[in-house]
Amino acid sequence: MLPRITRVVGGLAMTLVMVGTVPTHADQRVGPPTLDEATFLKRVAERSPRRAVFEDRRRAARAAPAVASVLPNPTLSYEREAVPGLDAHDDFFRIGWTLDLGGRRGLGADAARAGADAETLTVERDAQLLEIEARAAYLDAAYARLVVERLDGSRTALSAMVEALRSRSAQGDASSYDADRAALELDALDDERATAQRMHATVQLRLGALMGEPAVAYEASDSIGMPARPPQVAASPQRLEIAAARARATQADRQIALARRSWVPRLALTAGILASSSMGGDGIGYVVAIGGDLPVFDRGAAAAALGRAEAKRWRSEAQALETEVSAEVAQAHRELVLRIEQATTYASGPALRAADLQQRASVAYREGDRPILELLDVHRTARHVAVRALELVYEARRAELALRRAQGRNP
Repeated sequence: MLPRITRVVGGLAMTLVMVGTVPTHADQRVGPPTLDEATFLKRVAERSPRRAVFEDRRRAARAAPAVASVLPNPTLSYEREAVPGLDAHDDFFRIGWTLDLGGRRGLGADAARAGADAETLTVERDAQLLEIEARAAYLDAAYARLVVERLDGSRTALSAMVEALRSRSAQGDASSYDADRAALELDALDDERATAQRMHATVQLRLGALMGEPAVAYEASDSIGMPARPPQVAASPQRLEIAAARARATQADRQIALARRSWVPRLALTAGILASSSMGGDGIGYVVAIGGDLPVFDRGAAAAALGRAEAKRWRSEAQALETEVSAEVAQAHRELVLRIEQATTYASGPALRAADLQQRASVAYREGDRPILELLDVHRTARHVAVRALELVYEARRAELALRRAQGRNP
């Protein structure tokens, strides 16, 4: 039989078995403000440094078609013709306007609208990615907090055991070996806890940065639940990048049509007043003129070739994206399904067996049938299993976000 201290510590060990994920109150310092996920995402949408950038990009995209649709300004000129030494001169007051017979302005406006659509779609995708990034950061913060809570719970029971063993050893009721060995286990746990706390502090600052508050930490208050099994994915998922590439191809098509109109000259109409003064008298007349550019050197061939190359490039880009997105979605879907299965299996298998073994080891130690090394080994394994079970759920949630990113959607 082990000494009387064995039975005393065995009773303390049972408290370690009953410790769950309840956070301790060892640290009484005021923590950072807490946020649930919905509030955090709302603040990111309202306060993120990227929000103003997205709005400016949308505004610039909307302005481009208006610029291309503007009619050309008329021209106003004054001209004097005179011969030195003769008391005669003619003054011309002209107003002119360029007439677009080839429809270039309309085609240019169509091209600008297609380009604006492409830019708007790109901005929406960037905003979508920002939200997914914010969800991932919140998930990281919640996971880090829960890991620290689990380690804190284990530390409370283990610390109580160490103190009891040291007290009994000081009274001479037992050898100091058990106390020293338990203290070493507590040191190892404190090292794990320090690593978890460091990661926790870092991700708390990440939440503040996403809300436009660098160097301000926030706590994620939500828990982490197992994601639902995803439905079967669509064969050809649509993502905003694909639509943006197609809009760029449409823009290039409009530019090809615009280039093909280069052979149609722009006509410049001019009308004006002539004021003539000479030795024979003064007179008022009029000036009418018509002119335009001659499509001799530039008939739009080079611009059309560039447009065809751009259109082909963007259609190839859209086709490549479709293939890549389909593969990405299929892989992310499979990853999520397997992650859920792994986490579920672990929770119903190793996690339950570890808890049962922990209880049995504590009873055996209390009865004097097992040494403290075995009890501490079981408790260490049970602690790692509990953290691993949480990690598997966290990884499944990360896989869910990866699937949403691949599909180009948010809940």
